[in-house]
Amino acid sequence: MILQIDIGNTRVKWRFGNGPEMLERGDHPRAEIAMLLETIPTSITPAAVWVASVAGESIATELGQACQQRWGLTPWFAESSAQVLGLQNSYVEPGRMGVDRWLAMLGAWHSRRQQVAVIDAGSALTIDFVAASGQHLGGYILPGMDSMERALLSDTDRVRFGTAPRDRLEPGRSTEAAVYNGLLLSQAGAIRLALEQVSGDCELVFSGGNGALLCACLGLGGTVEVDLVLDGLLLLGAESGLGASA
Repeated sequence: MILQIDIGNTRVKWRFGNGPEMLERGDHPRAEIAMLLETIPTSITPAAVWVASVAGESIATELGQACQQRWGLTPWFAESSAQVLGLQNSYVEPGRMGVDRWLAMLGAWHSRRQQVAVIDAGSALTIDFVAASGQHLGGYILPGMDSMERALLSDTDRVRFGTAPRDRLEPGRSTEAAVYNGLLLSQAGAIRLALEQVSGDCELVFSGGNGALLCACLGLGGTVEVDLVLDGLLLLGAESGLGASA
């Protein structure tokens, strides 16, 4: 059984299992990374630890030491590459692509083999396009809704947020509604405009904390898959010949 860990910009997700059969899972703020292994039940004894991380080397070192102390295991950290399993990186320097984007694309495209738009709506909004052939067509990286909200709050003296609904696109009739609806409109509008830049139909695949909200508000169809990065991590680990012995 494999312990898979996704260390994002603001959240850390983990799941334990093998293939589609996941026995345990968790989701925590990244600020609690030092306590991560303490949140994993003592009944879990992985044969390997696979990690997708956008964090720095210090966190990788800390996690590696913790895994050695608890299980005697050295984690394997996924990296972006020029190609894997038919997915082809568009970057001149493939290793510079965020591994979270790379794995999310792998998780979304590999099971479909058709043109997809992979939309990860977390602390950043990333929109990536993959052709049916597996060629990455490029993408976009924008501030996510929560990042935009914090920036607006810190840069304005008289805009303060209340409890207006956060799932509307119509013009707001209060400051709070105008803010929340504007944030959502900016994200939905960016996705719609991005889709216009690519030829052919795309299947939309949403992930991230605001993925379901954007999927519903856009009304363009698509699916929401919360574990895209971990799904890609599982595929990459297996393709790398790690089995459960990393």
